[in-house]
Amino acid sequence: MNSNLLKNKNFVLLWLGNGVSVLGNRFYNIAIMWYIIEKTGSSLALGLSVLCFTVPSVLIMPFSGVLADMNIKKHLLVISDLVNGCIMISIAALMFNDGFPIYILYALMIASSIVSAFFGPTIGATIPLIVGKEGLTKANSFMQVTNQLSNILGPALAGVLIALTHMWILFFINGVSFIISAISELFIKIPKVDIEHAKKNFMLQFKEGLNYVIQYKTLLHLIIVGGVIINFFLAPLNVFITVLCNQVLKVGASGMGIVDAAISVGALAGSLLILLNIMKNKVNMVILGLSIEGIALLIAGIFTESYIALIFFAFILGLGVCFASVGIGTLYQTMVPENKIGRVGSLTSTLGTFIVPIGTMFGAYIINHLSISWVLNVSGLLVTLSGLSLIITLKKINSKSVPDTLGA
Repeated sequence: MNSNLLKNKNFVLLWLGNGVSVLGNRFYNIAIMWYIIEKTGSSLALGLSVLCFTVPSVLIMPFSGVLADMNIKKHLLVISDLVNGCIMISIAALMFNDGFPIYILYALMIASSIVSAFFGPTIGATIPLIVGKEGLTKANSFMQVTNQLSNILGPALAGVLIALTHMWILFFINGVSFIISAISELFIKIPKVDIEHAKKNFMLQFKEGLNYVIQYKTLLHLIIVGGVIINFFLAPLNVFITVLCNQVLKVGASGMGIVDAAISVGALAGSLLILLNIMKNKVNMVILGLSIEGIALLIAGIFTESYIALIFFAFILGLGVCFASVGIGTLYQTMVPENKIGRVGSLTSTLGTFIVPIGTMFGAYIINHLSISWVLNVSGLLVTLSGLSLIITLKKINSKSVPDTLGA
């Protein structure tokens, strides 16, 4: 582990505060779906809840990045967490009293999604400022560790709490976790950046970030592969895994839970490998990670009749996802000037968020017409080739010669 990074008070406060809120958010994600299906019994109601999660973020995030590039990052982080905390505690209070209409819950979910759309680009723009370029890989890996631990522990703890306590308690815990995160962020000192762009009008600032992406061909290629193509093919995995566990392997919900856990364990293992300096080079990390994701899909496609192979696929997939996400996130933060990270990050996040429901719907449709084995094999081949296509492009990257003035 990087002792210097752990001695960085600003990063530790951000990391621990974010870790607490991420775990609380896992409670929220599970509890909200469970509450809606119990209250309505409708799959349509669940579908609407997914829209409440995603659509507001897609609409807001491209513009929230403009604010994230200004010297108000600390304010955005603290206010976002405080407002989200209040929203979660409000949901808890409504559930405690019971009998409120479902549309009020949808409205609060939309409000939370909008607030979160400001938090994501801001934390992405903050990390490079408080750890420096040299600490980015480790910092992003620390974030991955807490995310994956939350993915492993969150569902299990949420299930226990749902069984033993009242549903409102999970939302109350999530609200408190956001407030704890906000309090920790109050003590963070974030270095200021050149905000000459802030003198321009809002739309001009937004277009400046968009033009930077379009003109920087290496970055554009990375975004297309890592943000669009890969997300499209990985988005329907939940559908594929559910079909395999339910209809092909017939291992039930518990068997599917083990597969989901294996993905998180693989991602956690990848994070630890990065922290231990076994995987250092961020370019190699991206290419290897994307290639491993493709190979994992091929394994699942070739051995669709084997549950052991499916668990192995899940672990390998998690490993690849970790390498790819940490590598891509670090490259974004390295390649993009500090005063443009918020805008570029919000654009890439928007693309990723937008493409996921499209990929999910396409995957759910296509397996009704083609064998799941064929779909997984083709997806695996295309993901692997997409990852390998970055070899020539990313080879040109020199972290010491980032085109700061490009698109300005």
